[in-house]
Amino acid sequence: MVAYACFLSNHFQVQEDIPVAGKCQICGKGALSGNKVSHSNNKTKKISKPNLQSVKAMSPSGGHIRMHVCTRCLRSGKVKKVS
Repeated sequence: MVAYACFLSNHFQVQEDIPVAGKCQICGKGALSGNKVSHSNNKTKKISKPNLQSVKAMSPSGGHIRMHVCTRCLRSGKVKKVS
């Protein structure tokens, strides 16, 4: 089990959970699957992955912790980065 900090609505919540590769550790955004449809109506599978960034964020204990966070969570200020 790995502890990571979740920074929702400007307070800390430490969650004991195993982070899954390819998912945002704050909002849980993951890959979307669907069909790519050509002009001749051929359908092939496609996967859209979120834009994840590895950042150092402040932990509740005052240290820092490395997290994989989507760019929307970074932009909206849900993560307090170590400066």
